[in-house]
Amino acid sequence: RGMIVDFGQLKVDLKKITNEIDHVFIIEKGTLKEKTYDALIEEGFKIVVVDFRPTAENFAKYFYEEIEKLGYDVESTKVYETPNNCAIYRKD
Repeated sequence: RGMIVDFGQLKVDLKKITNEIDHVFIIEKGTLKEKTYDALIEEGFKIVVVDFRPTAENFAKYFYEEIEKLGYDVESTKVYETPNNCAIYRKD
């Protein structure tokens, strides 16, 4: 009915993706010693391990790919590090 995307559904889908990494300690797989990892868990840190270095650039690509997997026709994604600095990913 004249819509390219239902923003309500997009919001729900984006929330599923972002909730997994919101307010967590994100680390690249293999970068912490086991004792350090265990100590962080013992201290109550919620840790998410990713297969890439957790930079804004890599997360822009990650979000692009995750949104694309859900069937959205994505042009680009943008991840802000600060209000004035961001990384943009486009699949060319």
